[in-house]
Amino acid sequence: METLYLLAGTKMSRRDNTIRIAPKEGKARNFPVESLKNIIVAGVSQFNSELISFLGKQGVRLSFLDYYGNFSASVECAHPHASGSVHLAQAQNILDMKKRLALGKLIMGAGIQNIIGNLRYYVYRGKTGLKPAIEEIQKHRGNLMEAESVEQMMGCEGLSRQTYYAAWKLINPALTIKKRTRRPPTDRINSLISFCNALVYSACKNELSKTHLDLTLSFVHAPTQARASLSLDLAEIFKPVIADKIIFNMVNHKMFGESDFNETEGMCLLGESGRRKVVDAFREKMDREEIGDLRGYRALILRECFRIQAHVLGMETYVPYIHKV
Repeated sequence: METLYLLAGTKMSRRDNTIRIAPKEGKARNFPVESLKNIIVAGVSQFNSELISFLGKQGVRLSFLDYYGNFSASVECAHPHASGSVHLAQAQNILDMKKRLALGKLIMGAGIQNIIGNLRYYVYRGKTGLKPAIEEIQKHRGNLMEAESVEQMMGCEGLSRQTYYAAWKLINPALTIKKRTRRPPTDRINSLISFCNALVYSACKNELSKTHLDLTLSFVHAPTQARASLSLDLAEIFKPVIADKIIFNMVNHKMFGESDFNETEGMCLLGESGRRKVVDAFREKMDREEIGDLRGYRALILRECFRIQAHVLGMETYVPYIHKV
């Protein structure tokens, strides 16, 4: 297990070369620090600066989700896999607008194709009312592939998402989204989307850190030193097949109760019991679900990272992951 998830009330401490996790409910467990790569703090937890320093020296990242369930910050060591040749090649692929658009279209096009795949899955199961939404999203995808700027490309992706989210109610009325809201999310589905997307983003960031790629140099989202924007690019491919599918499955199987959400006027947050349920489902998908010859989406994301690295180095043309329905 290379990723741990800390929920509210968890205490984390060091015992020699092991990390002791004591949840608010349940038995405390010890984990060898060499087996860990990422610790996701999804609730108010207790640990000290000495432990943070120790984790940094051991190459273990701390990722924090905020009050609303969005990714907010991370604490990590200096990049252990820096490579000058990869950094230069990556920068050249961004400064050359033709190359940047080509790779950006592959990434965003795959993300849109995966949301189409999610809708097709339900069309094949009798939800034929989704067909007009699929046709509209396909048009947006076609426009994206013809875009002449990153801004045009992002606009096409945004329109695809609007149509996609509007169609969720046709899968199940309980999935209805009136409007996508984030800070704060205003309803249960928005709170689930924010929390699940944050988990996917953190997973992408963790796997990218195992390559020579610079996380601040992205092809779709604006590259900045303030965030790991390449993780946002990569997450576009995997949010539909990980985050959205978790939401569909859990809502369709009525796995949430009233106590799983904290609702006030104009705001709805995923409560601790709800976060625990989502984290369990996310862990199952990331580490145990079979995807072709791989076990778990964590391995699939890592393979995708290395394929992007090979592309920027000119070793092979990138072929993004598209989920087969």
